[in-house]
Amino acid sequence: MRLYPQMCNLARMTASAFAAILTLARRRAPSANFPESEKTMPDLPIRRMLVYRHGVGYFERRGSVTGAELRLTFPRAAMDDILKSLIVLDLGAGYVRGIDFETPEDREAQIKRGSIHLSDTRSLLDLLRDLRGRQVRLWIDPERRHETQGEETVEGAVIGIDVDEDEPLDRPLVSLYMAEQREVRSIPVKRIARMAILDDRAASDMTYFLRAAQSEEDRRAAIVRLSEGEHDLLIGYIAPAPAWRVSYRLLAEPKTADGDPSNGDGHSAGERVTVLLQGWGMFDNQLDEDLEDVELTLVAGMPVSFRYRLYEPRTPERPLVQDDERTVAAPIEFAAQSAPPAPGAARGRSRSVAFPGAADSDVRSPYSLADLGLSLDEVEHSAPSASVGEERGALFQYRVAHPISVARGRSAMVPIVNRRLDGRKELLYNGRKQPHHPVASLRMLNETGLTLERGPVTVVERGDYAGEAVLPFTRAGAEMIVAYAVELGIRISEEYRTERQMAGLSLHQEYLLFEEWDIRRTLYRVTSSLPDAVDIVIEHDMPAGYDLFDTPPPTEQAHNVARWTVRCPPGVETTFAVSQRHKVSRYEEVRKLSQRQIQQFFEETYLDKKTFAVLNQLLSLYEQIERHEDALKEIEAERQKIYERQKQTQANLTPLGREGNEMKLRQRYVTLLNELEDRLNELLAAEKTAHDAIRRLRKEIEQTIAAASKKD
Repeated sequence: MRLYPQMCNLARMTASAFAAILTLARRRAPSANFPESEKTMPDLPIRRMLVYRHGVGYFERRGSVTGAELRLTFPRAAMDDILKSLIVLDLGAGYVRGIDFETPEDREAQIKRGSIHLSDTRSLLDLLRDLRGRQVRLWIDPERRHETQGEETVEGAVIGIDVDEDEPLDRPLVSLYMAEQREVRSIPVKRIARMAILDDRAASDMTYFLRAAQSEEDRRAAIVRLSEGEHDLLIGYIAPAPAWRVSYRLLAEPKTADGDPSNGDGHSAGERVTVLLQGWGMFDNQLDEDLEDVELTLVAGMPVSFRYRLYEPRTPERPLVQDDERTVAAPIEFAAQSAPPAPGAARGRSRSVAFPGAADSDVRSPYSLADLGLSLDEVEHSAPSASVGEERGALFQYRVAHPISVARGRSAMVPIVNRRLDGRKELLYNGRKQPHHPVASLRMLNETGLTLERGPVTVVERGDYAGEAVLPFTRAGAEMIVAYAVELGIRISEEYRTERQMAGLSLHQEYLLFEEWDIRRTLYRVTSSLPDAVDIVIEHDMPAGYDLFDTPPPTEQAHNVARWTVRCPPGVETTFAVSQRHKVSRYEEVRKLSQRQIQQFFEETYLDKKTFAVLNQLLSLYEQIERHEDALKEIEAERQKIYERQKQTQANLTPLGREGNEMKLRQRYVTLLNELEDRLNELLAAEKTAHDAIRRLRKEIEQTIAAASKKD
């Protein structure tokens, strides 16, 4: 408890001393203006804002400013984009002199660069320590026992500070060296009422420390230097911003022949419907200020945008590789056809057949539009679109017609689409996207005059929730297919079979060209438990290079898929087959074929009579060459045996004498060597004859192939 008054006393003296220090620092460093004397960003509010889909926004500030400086603060993470895109225009009589911004160093790094380093709890002691060798003036309070005595003033160079580690706040002493008196004086810190820093460099370092200490760690400031006087400023820049989102609602009602909504069952495949498409754009205000009366534009498309390291030193980065994200039950999307259908196409294909929910069509939601006494007209006018669509080259923007206000940390929704469209209902099946069951879909043209961004859509049929989907990015006038519910009353299975069939044979030099069909067959088996017949649109993938055969022409084709409309009666299995083929080629040497294979190809009509005769002749010539080649192999084998016999005989002959029995044995070996040499000569002649025959046969093969080619 005795320490508390001393701490309070020291705190009061520290505050008093710092007030004097701050005054002196400002007096000695007039160029270092502090932020509270500057115009700041709230003085120049955001008036216009464009939000994009890829994580950036364009912000435009506009207003009148008086003075020579304007302070702008930005998140540190946005500085690269700010420096890349910042635009400052003085639309009045003044001009912009330049822009300077804070160093990219963090607060600790900035403080370390100076000579003043103060802690949070012992700032005055740290300051006296860092002022060693610097000239200061101290105002010393009198001892409390001499109330009438005035303050004493002392000037000198700081030698250092002595602290009692046991009682650091009670007995610190600062030592000053007074050069004129050549005297060192120690003064209790608790008696110091004020202090003036007389050294210009130390005062500048103190100002630097205070500026660095007050800077925000996660924000950086930029100072716009202006000419003196009045300014009409426009400041624009790009900065990271949350992507705007869009969500849609589709309200579908059956349509009568005269085009008005009907009171039919609403569950017929191919049925014409009237669709009310509503779209809501959503964006977030994550800025550090409220948005008031801001002109908002939501931009669709994909402009090129990137980060370029301008603010911080460049450091090479390695690629970031992430794990795959796996999700289940993803939305099902179908590509639109290549060109919009001809007028009346939907009407011509309309059939009154059962559709999802037909079995329960007598069960109506108590909250349907009809039961609530509402019509599509009333729903359409309940939330009129508040935006104007505009094409901007590769981009499309929704410009909100009225200024908007959004508080800091809040989000908002604005209606951007509200149009009626004509559409039709379908059951679409693609086993790769949704196995075993078709999907209930709405097909329509984008006649809103707007480019529609990709986003989730909720489908409401006759006032009842029917399902959800994802509306794809769709240009004005293009077709879109919204698949929103799985029809469990219909089951479809697929059977696959592949095979190779001969397509033709032809002779190319000494090779036979085999042309074959690579065939893929898919059999769809459809079983319907619905009470009425339905039309199923089967979507089949079309691999590149494969053509259809033995298959009806598709109803339509789009993006490497083909579609057929298949009628499926209830209670029976309906089959539909799709056959595709692709021609592949391979070469095989004629000499590797057999006479039986050639005969079979001829009998199966893959070879004509002329080619068959040529192949027979070639095979005969190849067989003769093969016999001569076999004879050459036998000659070579026999020659090797003779060489071995000669070598052995010569080895036996060497030690024999020339008298008696050894003489007789020697003569026998000599006679054998002569016979072996004669046989080698015979083999040499036979080898030459075989090579001559092979050359003659090869020439005959070349002549035969050349003659066949000329006749072709």
